[in-house]
Amino acid sequence: MSTGSKISIAMAVYNGDRFIGEQLESFVRQTRVPDELVVSDNASTDRTVEIVRDFAARAPFPVRLFINDSNLGGTKNFERAIRECTGDIIFLSDCDDVWYPNKVSVMEQALAESPRAGVTVSDADLVDEHLEPLGGRLWPALGFRYRSRDHEKLIAGSTFNRRVPTTGCCLAFRARFKPLVLPLPDGYLHDIFIAWTIMCSGVGGVALVPMALIAYRQHSNQTTRITRGAKSDEPDPGLFAQRFASRKERPIRALAPVITRLESAYQRDDANKKLLSAVLRHWRARCELPAGRFERLPVIFRELATLRYWRFSDGISTAVKDLIFVH
Repeated sequence: MSTGSKISIAMAVYNGDRFIGEQLESFVRQTRVPDELVVSDNASTDRTVEIVRDFAARAPFPVRLFINDSNLGGTKNFERAIRECTGDIIFLSDCDDVWYPNKVSVMEQALAESPRAGVTVSDADLVDEHLEPLGGRLWPALGFRYRSRDHEKLIAGSTFNRRVPTTGCCLAFRARFKPLVLPLPDGYLHDIFIAWTIMCSGVGGVALVPMALIAYRQHSNQTTRITRGAKSDEPDPGLFAQRFASRKERPIRALAPVITRLESAYQRDDANKKLLSAVLRHWRARCELPAGRFERLPVIFRELATLRYWRFSDGISTAVKDLIFVH
């Protein structure tokens, strides 16, 4: 059931003619039909643009297609699609998945029931390129376990859990946060940046939907995919490697753009300024650890003593990694 919000889908595409037709048709089958589809094409050389134009001619909602003169890269392609959206809630979409009919309605309702939340994220079924089930779901593959007792704090934005899944094809956010998240930084995964910037800004939490609302297609040409083919409840090490790079490259460095954006955030919520300050202090300390291991000790001991390693990282295991790995 519609909540009165205008729903936009921001779809970034590039040479997706193998699968995009099925994804577009899944938008039409939504029980809550979107109000607009914005497609940004990254200078495709196949039939992608032709397929989108054919769909636009018969779609029951407006479809706006923007074609980049050159390939801008995945992040900037999504940025253009998001920037052109006019809705109150923006859903992110790849061109190779298939949405279940209740995806839009369930996620719209999740935000309606959680006015403090700025982001909503669902789970997904893992399927192969023929949409055959692989026997697993996305959240376990990402190493995330849903705990209802933590959910209210996540919704309110009064806590932070860096393990919250942020895969873009399962994510929607309130459009009022566009001034905070745009422009998207080059070399940074768009979905992680959007979700973490909103969640950690003190102005919006995350509403989790512990339901699989899409068929998340796994194939050889996608940017991020599950490498574990069989059913498994264990995190997929290949997926971690793709999304967060080598442990020796110290993934905390990737938070630098988020920290910079939050430190100059256009809006701060008085109730959560203390949390935001603590998050930024911890991440800035970890990003700027001295090169020498001996020199790092005082910083690491301070973050341990304030319990910030447990609140905003993974406790003692993260502290040990910060001490051992080369900065």
